[in-house]
Parts: sequence; C-alpha cells; structure tokens
Amino acid sequence: MIKGTNNEFILHFPEGKTEYLSKPTDSKWVNLISKANVEIDGDNNQVVMSFASEGEAEALLTHPGFNVMIYGNNNQVSIGSLLTVGYNPAWNMLGMHLVIGTPIDNWVAPGTSRRADNCRLEIGEHVNICGAMIYLQEDNSHITIGRDTMISWGVNIWCTDAHTVGDLEGNPCNYGKFIEIGNHVWVGKDVKIGKNVRIGSNNIIGWGSIVTKSVEASNLIIAGVPAKVVKEGITWDGRTVNEYRNYIQR
Repeated sequence: MIKGTNNEFILHFPEGKTEYLSKPTDSKWVNLISKANVEIDGDNNQVVMSFASEGEAEALLTHPGFNVMIYGNNNQVSIGSLLTVGYNPAWNMLGMHLVIGTPIDNWVAPGTSRRADNCRLEIGEHVNICGAMIYLQEDNSHITIGRDTMISWGVNIWCTDAHTVGDLEGNPCNYGKFIEIGNHVWVGKDVKIGKNVRIGSNNIIGWGSIVTKSVEASNLIIAGVPAKVVKEGITWDGRTVNEYRNYIQR
C-alpha cells in the first residue's frame, strides 16, 4: 500500500524503466507492487530497484521474504540488480525487511510520531540476504551496503537505539547517523550491527557478533561481543568448502 503524494517506485531494466507514482495506472507492474509487501506512508519518497530481466523483478516482488516499509517524507531506497533474498521459516530465514520510520502502534500515546524524514538506504549489486532487519529511525541518517555482500539470518542492522540516551542536562547524545558496509562483506548468523559504524570491504563478521565500533581496514575476521579483529589476511568465497575445492582443482 502506498499512501501520500509524489511517491515513486521505479523499476530499472536494461531496456528502460517503469515508474510507479502515488497515482497508479493500470499496468502489470503497478498490480504486482500493490500486492507486494510494500508500505509507504508519507510524501516524496522514492524506491528505485534495478533488475537484469522482467522475470527477476516478478520473482522478487512476489517473494514472501521481500518487505519494504517507509513511514515519513523525502526518503530514498536504492537496490541493485540480482538481489537474492532467502526465505525458510523452518530455519528462521525470514528474508529482507527494509524499514524507515515506524508506524504508530495502538499502545503509543496519541499524537506521538515515530516517522523518519530524509533518510537514505542503498544496497549494491549481487547482494544475498537470508534474514535481516535493516532499520533507520533518525532523520537524515543513512545505511549503505556494498556489492557482493552476503548477509546470513538473524541479522539486525539498526542505525538507531530506538530510544533516547541523554546527558545529565537532558541533551540527547545517541543520534544514529550512519551504517556503512563495504563491498564483499560476509555478515554471519545472528550478527547485530549498531549505529555509526563503518565496516571495510572484503571482511567477515563472525557468528553472533555485536558490532558497535568501526573497522575500516580490509581482509579481516571481526568477531565477539563487542566485536574486534581476531584474524588478518583472509578472503572468502560464497561457495561451500567442497564446492570451492572442486572449483580450484579443475
């Protein structure tokens, strides 16, 4: 469901693009988007997705694990082509949940707003996400995820604490401003990545780690609670060990 004015949902294909506006027309793509797990409530929001083919677009938009929720104004979401979304409830692989702002629940005091404005969320090409919630709540904040990145399941990437921490004079001091993940990063199962963190390219974040500080160098294993560098001089491949051994022995 898309509510508000001047909202755009744009699908890029090699041969051109199809636009979805806040005043939809009757077309194949508008009908697919209206049935997808997409909710936009606000004005001047834009979602841009790139695809290698129309079949790829149909598969993702109808995927039960694909979910985009935007509550606020002037927000931008950009998703590169060949995004792979995992979904296996038996393994707790629950897909990709992109969330900017939050709706008002019935237990929140009347007049409360938890919307977010002027946020940006970018996902590069060839990214694999099995089960992650990627969440922006602070105005003017952003999350970027580089190409060829692999995100396991049980993962939270939150550019917010959701609530306020202040100093003794009452000034907020825990603003979420950014999370930036480089290219070709493997984010392991049950990893949590907090606000204001940069992760360099070609790294691995180990299973169950909690990342609260930036690690901008490359070719590292980062693990632990809180996460720190535990091994240097590594690289990784998305194939299983047996598949990889067969590949290099050819």
